[in-house]
Amino acid sequence: MQGTPDLKRLVAKTLLVTPSGALSPGPLSAVAVGVGLGLGPLGGFMVALGHMVAELPYVYGLVRFIDRMIVWVDRWRRPLLLLVSAFLVYFGASLIGESVEVYRGYTSSVSESILSMYEALLAGIALTIFNPYFLAWWATVGYPLVEDSARLGSRGFIVMYVSHVWMDYAWLILLAWGGGVARILGAKPYAALLGLLGFVLLAFAVKLLRDAFQQTSK
Repeated sequence: MQGTPDLKRLVAKTLLVTPSGALSPGPLSAVAVGVGLGLGPLGGFMVALGHMVAELPYVYGLVRFIDRMIVWVDRWRRPLLLLVSAFLVYFGASLIGESVEVYRGYTSSVSESILSMYEALLAGIALTIFNPYFLAWWATVGYPLVEDSARLGSRGFIVMYVSHVWMDYAWLILLAWGGGVARILGAKPYAALLGLLGFVLLAFAVKLLRDAFQQTSK
């Protein structure tokens, strides 16, 4: 088939480019570890699923309407930064509160696991679609993948996206598994890790808020 070499090159390019986004430290990675403390690898899967739910239509929109989507991201950059910062503050404060409870000898009930699954899904969605840095990554670093997949049609888009998204799932599940393993260290180390992750998320929130206000002042 004439398009097969082009598809193979697209897969190779996707595997080379994806780690610069998927494996870079950020709020989504920290949340995956935090969720994994309670849910283990399942938490990472739910975060990755939420990420894909938000990412897939956005990337498809870039393939179809690249110029309009870039204008949209630039126009709504500040509100998006404020939204994702608010979410990080909420999630970070929740982890710190849970840390205090664990340190004092309280434990979460099993019945809260179902809610935590939905929170993991919501975290994946919110930290994807409201994160202008993620949106910009696809419009800059990931743009060659968007351009090549658009040239190869629907088949090219499917091949490119599958080659990309499996790495998101693998990485977030691995991080969540690491968080789950940390729970066997005992109550105090577990509480300390919860608190650390909470403060990491608050630090990300402060950075994003600073970026938002710097944008406003320009």
